[in-house]
Amino acid sequence: MTSAPRVRSERLRPSGHRFPIFEFAESDYCYGIGPVRLRLLEVNWAKPVPHDGDTWLGVRGVVIDPSGREGAIREMLIRAGCVPVPPACKRPRLRALHTHV
Repeated sequence: MTSAPRVRSERLRPSGHRFPIFEFAESDYCYGIGPVRLRLLEVNWAKPVPHDGDTWLGVRGVVIDPSGREGAIREMLIRAGCVPVPPACKRPRLRALHTHV
């Protein structure tokens, strides 16, 4: 999930993680036909949903068409084992100042 943008080095940057685009097979999401390509915006990790003998997670994402253009935002259930973990938030390493006396 993302939060408010932050300003760093006079540049506006989105806060939080951004998922890359993922393709989910028809068997890995509920109530659709054919594979779907999504850029996930939110994953409800806190409320897994038992369905058809498996665990599913509610997600919200932007549908990406075959040409790579962003489309509608969809909410759907995706099989928990197929939901990717968000990329780590990369922060600059702070180097300790060593003073020699």
